[in-house]
Amino acid sequence: MKAKLFFGILATCAVVLLSSCSGKSNNVCLESCGPGAATLSLTISDTPPAKTSIVSFTLPVIGITLTSSAGQTPVSSTTQNFELTRLQSDTNLIATTLGVTAGTYTAINVTVSAPSAVFANSSSSTVGTCVAGAYCTLTGNPGTITYTFPANSPLILTANSKQWLNLDFNYNNAIVTTNGIGIDITQTGVLTASTTVPTGVSSGNVANIDDFTGGVTAISASSITLVSSVRGTLIATIGSSTQIFDPQSQCTQAGGNLLPCIKLGSIVSLQGVLSNTGVATATSLDVIDQSATPADEVEGILYPSNCNGGSNYGMILGDSEIFTSGSPLTSANFGAGICLTLNQATTFAIDTGVLTGQSGVPTTVGFAGTGDILAGQTVRAKVTSATGTSPVNATATELILRFSRITGTVASSGTTFTVNGLPAYLGNFNGAPQVATHTNATIFEGVTDPNSLTVGSTVSINALYLKAAPTFQAAKVRVP
Repeated sequence: MKAKLFFGILATCAVVLLSSCSGKSNNVCLESCGPGAATLSLTISDTPPAKTSIVSFTLPVIGITLTSSAGQTPVSSTTQNFELTRLQSDTNLIATTLGVTAGTYTAINVTVSAPSAVFANSSSSTVGTCVAGAYCTLTGNPGTITYTFPANSPLILTANSKQWLNLDFNYNNAIVTTNGIGIDITQTGVLTASTTVPTGVSSGNVANIDDFTGGVTAISASSITLVSSVRGTLIATIGSSTQIFDPQSQCTQAGGNLLPCIKLGSIVSLQGVLSNTGVATATSLDVIDQSATPADEVEGILYPSNCNGGSNYGMILGDSEIFTSGSPLTSANFGAGICLTLNQATTFAIDTGVLTGQSGVPTTVGFAGTGDILAGQTVRAKVTSATGTSPVNATATELILRFSRITGTVASSGTTFTVNGLPAYLGNFNGAPQVATHTNATIFEGVTDPNSLTVGSTVSINALYLKAAPTFQAAKVRVP
């Protein structure tokens, strides 16, 4: 399929400042740092979209304020970019323990610079200026999105209290189809906010922190710092209860203690929780590359393309760790276009992450060669020789299958359930695809177990997408 791929917006800053996205205590205080101030922790998620053809949606947040009878109180003023399609199943940190004046707040206001998206036109007709079969960028205007709390339930921050608030965006509501297709963040229902802890989140915690992947810049027996080239910085506590997974058998440590395997520079993926006191704790670390000098890596959604005239694949960028000075990938952000060249030397692997060691989870079958590449898979690529800008051309030396974020409709429930109504860019399925879940490994949010799923309800999964049955191996299942 011949496709067009364009860059999303460039980040205002490539790395989120530590003080704005720390899993430990930031003590950032824009309004009142004296005795009696409340502390506020913020997370972000996205309402699962219905049959979306949006494969990437960048929301560049440049400021957050709270509204009270006294006016607007600044909460955060650091630029952060969030990729919302990832958040249909996941939750990310915005910031923790922000100092805020105690008081009663009636609204929260999120100011963004120009949002952007990548639209997959899977129809047989041109939509706006996007021709059939093309992947095209959409852009919107900057503005402020306001959510007004219900009159009988304002946000009350008492002196010296610790409060958590989740911001839930619905990018589907921001997509407008008048005169083609575009983005309008002023539409109704783009933002809601809640202090309700989702079903399934462990006691004493308020949110899951999902699959933050980055290079290790600091590590000790009690904490780890990860930096992603496009997602920013995360600090989390670790301890004896933190599981460490080595799905590609890179670690050689004896005795079962794999922590020494993780070095400064190693690339790991963190799964964690945010406590009701604003502390992020890693429940597991997944070793993706244990080397202290790893190769440049990009991660995103693949689709077939002849982007540089050969047998190649296009990638919609969703994450990266770039170490090569001067590489054009250092400035590539969410939605950027990458043309990957594969050759016979390219190796294939599956990162089973939190599913490592679970019965029935394949370690090679379903992603062993080019014949197992499917449109819509999320893949991490080790790359060299990056050149160009629109798109960036790079040679992939290794492809690692990672977890895709997909929303559909429950067709049947059970430990292995089935789904319909999946995004068209995934292609056609022979019947309703199966989703395998695993006891004590798959995370459930909104329901307690797979038998609680209701036929016909919306479900979002964070899952390995394989050319093997079951089609999806779920690390997380979320029901809104």
